[in-house]
Amino acid sequence: MTKGCDILLVALLRNGEVVSLAKAWTKEELVQLKRKESFFCPACKREVVLKLGNHRIPHFAHKKDDACPYEHEPESARHLTGKFDLFSWLQRQNIQAKLEPYLPPVQQRPDILVAHHHFIYAVEYQCSAIREILFRKRNDSYRAKGIRPIWILGAHHLRYRNHHISLPRFQWMFVHHFPLVPRPLLFFYCSETKRLIRLIHLIPFSVRRTFAIPVVQPLHSLSFSDLLSFPAVSLPASFWHDWLNYKQRWRLTFPLYPDKITRLICYDFYRRGIIPSLFPTEAGWPLPHGYLFETPPFIWQTYVLIPFMQPERKLVPLDSIYRFIGESLAAGRLAARQLPLATGRRYTQAVYEYLQLLTKLGYFQWEGRKCLRLVKEFTFPKTMDEVIQQDRQMMEQMKRQPPLFRYINELELNKNG
Repeated sequence: MTKGCDILLVALLRNGEVVSLAKAWTKEELVQLKRKESFFCPACKREVVLKLGNHRIPHFAHKKDDACPYEHEPESARHLTGKFDLFSWLQRQNIQAKLEPYLPPVQQRPDILVAHHHFIYAVEYQCSAIREILFRKRNDSYRAKGIRPIWILGAHHLRYRNHHISLPRFQWMFVHHFPLVPRPLLFFYCSETKRLIRLIHLIPFSVRRTFAIPVVQPLHSLSFSDLLSFPAVSLPASFWHDWLNYKQRWRLTFPLYPDKITRLICYDFYRRGIIPSLFPTEAGWPLPHGYLFETPPFIWQTYVLIPFMQPERKLVPLDSIYRFIGESLAAGRLAARQLPLATGRRYTQAVYEYLQLLTKLGYFQWEGRKCLRLVKEFTFPKTMDEVIQQDRQMMEQMKRQPPLFRYINELELNKNG
């Protein structure tokens, strides 16, 4: 089953001509058109009706009890208005775009099909929930035909206060990572205020809570190229203070969760001499690619340190670290984030980033390019007062380093070079 076609902005006339309601019709013109023409669904070719009510924008709809056999996802007035706004926005930029074109090879109807700089994009404005299996199927179908999907969520999905975002798993599915763009992006559009919101610097605090910067701009002030680029916005001054507060919250609350996975993680920690609330100070820090883990940072980063905690094991091959994390993922201790629109990104990028950060801070030395030697012991606090002090000291040490994201950019350049 593919996306809904019960409400349309485009239909066919009896002679096969396409009629689009995106054109600047007057109410009188549409009344006359409705009197003299018949309209048909471009997908199933069944007759549709031109609706000219007062509560929704003009649209075509299948007749009652005659739903389109191809698509069955109902559309709201918010969705209709939003995709019309986005289409008009593209037209004003003289970008080649088609509204609701039916694509027989994939049996799908993207909201807008865009041709821009030698690429074809399917722009989808998603205002309702969608099953993950269907979401993946659509994206796979687009990519199989060389079409790049871009999904924009309805802004009513977005919940945030300052830079603290409530980001459930459903919304993470829509995170994009475009070629040549260094950071992930998540788009929202509000059809009431006509503003586009780009969430940048997505750094998860926990499974559902994420630090992010919302870049809010009127749609008319942006270009399509802006949508595919990363805004030059720095982390706010409050970032490290917020992060330290969340880290203290992890320490106090994590062992209290009664679920099976928490018990397994606590068991792994205890048998290595780690009290869960007093995990190493070196674990639980923000990273640009930390979003590739669904597991909170203090857990997966502690697991990265575990191979170095074995007696007399100071030299550890990078492959064995990756293997240990892979085994922990397979056993359900850790979880990689599922990102259908950020293909090619693997959790190993976050692990490598973390190891490089600790190398910069003096904990490791590289032996060649394949092994790491522990040269500075990890810090295991004994009391909560001690851990709060040590976390604060390490935070100050990290703040004295080059800005986090600039530093990681340098690592990526060195790695690629």
